[in-house]
Amino acid sequence: MIKVLHITGSVDVGGVSSVILNYYRFINRNAVSFDIAVTTNTNGINGEHLRDLGANIYKIALKSANRKQFEKDIETLIYKNKYDIVHVHGNYTSWVALRVAKRCGVKVRIAHAHTAVNKGESIREKLKRVIGFFLNSYYSTSMIACGKMAGDYVFGRINMLRRKSIILPNSVDVEHYKYNEKIRHEVIASLNLENKFVVGIVGRISPEKNVLYGVDIFKSIKEKISNSILVVVGDGGEMDNLKRKIVDDNLESDVLCLGKRDDVNRLLQAFDLLIMPSLYEGFPVVAVEAMASGLPVLLSDRITKELDFGSAVRYLPLNNKNNWADAASEFINDSKRGKRTMEVIDNGLDIRYTVDSLMNLYSGSNIL
Repeated sequence: MIKVLHITGSVDVGGVSSVILNYYRFINRNAVSFDIAVTTNTNGINGEHLRDLGANIYKIALKSANRKQFEKDIETLIYKNKYDIVHVHGNYTSWVALRVAKRCGVKVRIAHAHTAVNKGESIREKLKRVIGFFLNSYYSTSMIACGKMAGDYVFGRINMLRRKSIILPNSVDVEHYKYNEKIRHEVIASLNLENKFVVGIVGRISPEKNVLYGVDIFKSIKEKISNSILVVVGDGGEMDNLKRKIVDDNLESDVLCLGKRDDVNRLLQAFDLLIMPSLYEGFPVVAVEAMASGLPVLLSDRITKELDFGSAVRYLPLNNKNNWADAASEFINDSKRGKRTMEVIDNGLDIRYTVDSLMNLYSGSNIL
């Protein structure tokens, strides 16, 4: 049995914990066991699912608040549970935990990059990231990036050319998301969305997701498609600002905020379009989920272009809301939705394909 310790921020719904959960659902749990070390007290929906699958979840100190205790907590877990692999989802500061793992004799140490270019990066943050290029490479035995843009940003372009570096896209369970007409009608009825063109935004309500600007994009779409309604799924620090903007723009009857949900696969069925106006993304897993359900997807052109294979995917600039409205108009009375799922499978983004790559990485370490 290969024992893996994942180190991340939280196990709430969405984000990195969804990636870990997806892999644990499909990996051979007779050969590999996952434990999760988190730096927050929020054990949400994903945490419950991980526990149901047999993972232990441990609370450790927050690195930025008490780095010495953070390192001590990781050391204690490694010596107590004798992990074969430490897999850190800390982007360019993953090396801090990996250094502890190396000191404790863990032979397989993985740094995992999940984020891409941050346009608001300070000089101090940029310096920390450049230092991370060298230290992540030194303390890791493998470096995984969810996409090329994320790998270049977190590990550096030169390191991404090394044999120890691989790109492992954030894939999804296609069967879980594929289009279902029956579910579509059920969700539409439950949310009173009959005869509406449903525009969706799914994700954290935070500055980098640019959801407030997404409301402006929706307003342009509504000018062209008068029966449009916006459904926002997610929560975060910008939620109060979002609600204030909805009121200020007199959109109370046109925007539905659902908060955090664990039934995104069902909600996507009711959408007619997903928009993602993010300022940056590592690899937009929500977009892949939407594509698996056959949805048209409009993406900011600041997001990695690794989804441009989709026949109903459009990359659009953030400086022209009318372009988004024009693109949305292409998909009124969309008749091809049920035919697009295979695009995700054919491009290697089904979890059943990528979990084999992760398993090969784990087992190829001569632990078995």
